[in-house]
Amino acid sequence: MRISFILVSALISLACGASPGGGRGGARDGGGGGAPDGGASGEDGGGVVHFDAGPPPPWSDAGPMVDAGCDLASPVETAIIGDPPDMLLTVDISGSMCLGVGLVPGGESKMLIMQRALTDVVSAFEARINFGMMLFPSDNTCGAGTVRNPIAPRNASAITTTLNGLTTDTFSCALRHQGATPTHTSIDAARSYYAPREVNPIGQYVLLATDGLPNCGAPLPDGGTEETVDETVAAIEALFAAGVRTYVLGFGADFTGGGTALNRMAAAGGTGTPYNARSDAELRRALEMIAAAIIPPSCTVELSGPTRDPRLFQVRFDGGPLIPRNEARTSGWDYDAATNTITFYGPECTRLQGGTVVSVDVDFGCPGPLI
Repeated sequence: MRISFILVSALISLACGASPGGGRGGARDGGGGGAPDGGASGEDGGGVVHFDAGPPPPWSDAGPMVDAGCDLASPVETAIIGDPPDMLLTVDISGSMCLGVGLVPGGESKMLIMQRALTDVVSAFEARINFGMMLFPSDNTCGAGTVRNPIAPRNASAITTTLNGLTTDTFSCALRHQGATPTHTSIDAARSYYAPREVNPIGQYVLLATDGLPNCGAPLPDGGTEETVDETVAAIEALFAAGVRTYVLGFGADFTGGGTALNRMAAAGGTGTPYNARSDAELRRALEMIAAAIIPPSCTVELSGPTRDPRLFQVRFDGGPLIPRNEARTSGWDYDAATNTITFYGPECTRLQGGTVVSVDVDFGCPGPLI
């Protein structure tokens, strides 16, 4: 009996000494049983122990809200959005695209590497760029390129379907794709495609992705055709005069004397210098740089998933300090439930447009700071 009494007493003592909430509440009043107001006891007649109220919860009105370190918040995927420009991907699928990057048999074909890279870039940037796609040649000789996917918003799915229809393994590709490189007539076809379209004030572009110099000129004794660099430069100049800029991307090692030709084409297109890629990684990097170059600055971020209560957002740039919501929209951010977007204002907008912000971090489930 004595042992049981001691054990029960110890359990009661432990229960009364514990802080509510796992020790995160206030400490027990009185220390030795004296009430903080000078009363005789820290316990009422029913034997209930009184505790301090503790600090106010981080969402109370008792003071400025701070980062409570809430473990229940979950990250929300974000995408910076704005009015998108138009870009027609004008992609070389001539016979040489069936070879490897170094013009040697074996390994992955340039067609396969290009297919994967373009699939990734249109998926990553479809919210910021209205993509379309032309493939050239349109036959196994020198047929000018044809638009396989008209320019449209959120066009990644349609373009990916077309890309997946390409024959990309080296042997089958060589049987399927035997045409030359009619770059000049394909650029003319791109100009004809843009002509009836409404002008996009954000910008209209062609991305010329090719693995060799343009030819499809006069027939040669060996069965080939003459190069058409001058004709291609003239076609790009005419496209530029119509308000469409051309980015030039040379892919692979088959550019003997091509540096000068590519430079001339890029200069004619109003984009300065060409991009060159000799590997999968370089191609992806070039495509990402071109996409980033035409995307206009924006202060609006689209959130994935359903609409949410903005009082439970925590918003940061690059994991930095919490940014307050400001419904007056003079600084900080505000939320638009109709579009499920967050827009930044004042200094925060300036930072975002300046290109120094790598990521906009949004967590949902914990209150952010009061303003």
